[in-house]
Amino acid sequence: MFFKEQKGQSALEYLMTYGWALIVILIVIVAVIVFWIQPSQVGGNTCSTTSGILVTNHQLSATSDDLSLILSNQTAASLTNVDINVTGTIGGVSITDSNTLATLGTIQQTAVVDITDNKDVATGETYSLQVTFNYRDALARTVTSTCNTTGTVA
Repeated sequence: MFFKEQKGQSALEYLMTYGWALIVILIVIVAVIVFWIQPSQVGGNTCSTTSGILVTNHQLSATSDDLSLILSNQTAASLTNVDINVTGTIGGVSITDSNTLATLGTIQQTAVVDITDNKDVATGETYSLQVTFNYRDALARTVTSTCNTTGTVA
């Protein structure tokens, strides 16, 4: 009888030790996912950029037909005459437009591209846009961002 009780106790200790270890590993994995993948990147409006000028947020307005971009200059130097070229589709219709930003400092700022020349933007449309930035620091550079929405135009 004594041996049966020992087997059960060691099995239970084994399960408890590794069970707690698995729970801790699961909590760490969930924490890494939550802090590494920002909630703004999951669904809704997303923008992916390589480097240089980052699009931290964007919104297409149906009332003004403007694409508002919140930009973050990652070059560590103020930039002048930044050309912004937008191509893509809004509600299935191809668009092309551009704007020049006179200066882009090292803090976040808003740039606006007027879409009215190409299409009247309606509420409820989805869009997929390529935003290309041409600028010059020490060299001529080009950065492309891809902005999509799984939601709709505001």
